[in-house]
Amino acid sequence: MRTRILYATFKRNFIIQRRAYPLEFFIGKILSAFYTVLTAYFMYNLLFKGQLNDSFSEFTGTSDYMSYVILGGGIYLFVVGTFLNVSRSLITEMRTGTIDSLMIAPFDRVGYFFGNMLQQTFTTSMEFLLAIIISIPFGINLTGINIPATILAFLISLVAYFGMSLILAAGMLYFRDTYISQNTVFLAILLLCGITYPIEYLPQWVQYISHIIPVTTSLNMIRNSVILGMGIPEQLNNFGYLMILAILYSVIGFKLLKRIEKIALENNLA
Repeated sequence: MRTRILYATFKRNFIIQRRAYPLEFFIGKILSAFYTVLTAYFMYNLLFKGQLNDSFSEFTGTSDYMSYVILGGGIYLFVVGTFLNVSRSLITEMRTGTIDSLMIAPFDRVGYFFGNMLQQTFTTSMEFLLAIIISIPFGINLTGINIPATILAFLISLVAYFGMSLILAAGMLYFRDTYISQNTVFLAILLLCGITYPIEYLPQWVQYISHIIPVTTSLNMIRNSVILGMGIPEQLNNFGYLMILAILYSVIGFKLLKRIEKIALENNLA
């Protein structure tokens, strides 16, 4: 049952995205990551004249600022893509008038949300690869990549992003709002999670907040694996910590959604 629901959700969303959204939507998401890289490139080469403060190397373990920012922009593209698809799924059902039939039917939440997640992961992976290829002239260095550690970090990160998107979905469903909710979360991630700079530059109390957001640890692990070539044993604590956060966010997200769904359905029928 769960596999069938997952596949049906994946197929439905893929057809909707292919038919309803034009090519410009796909290009626009790639350009968002590209503009982040382009801004960093101009700042690094024109404003800072290719010079970095010693503290950057101390905090990150590398002086390769462009690889650091390009990976940050790419992962941010992934976060935005997965969040948008999973978190907006139920409120989209409400707006299209299908949430009642969805709740009445044998509704397996895990299969439904994972179907949404996998479909968006497939689409965003294509966007991510194109963004990385476009960024090659700007100086990304992939020669030291540790492939097993990168793949494992990416897979655990997807689970963490999934959990975060469930919590956001509950908030959207409760407030019946997508625009303010999602953009507030995206802005917080951009500022707090080290997308374009190390979080060590932030005040100490803000860093505590950064560390409980899975995107921060996810970025650190992927950068360590790609730029520094660190393996799984060297990052075991980070892997364990991110897995704990991923499970915690997912459990909280599912529990919140079950509670909010009833409220939303009652309001929808009222």
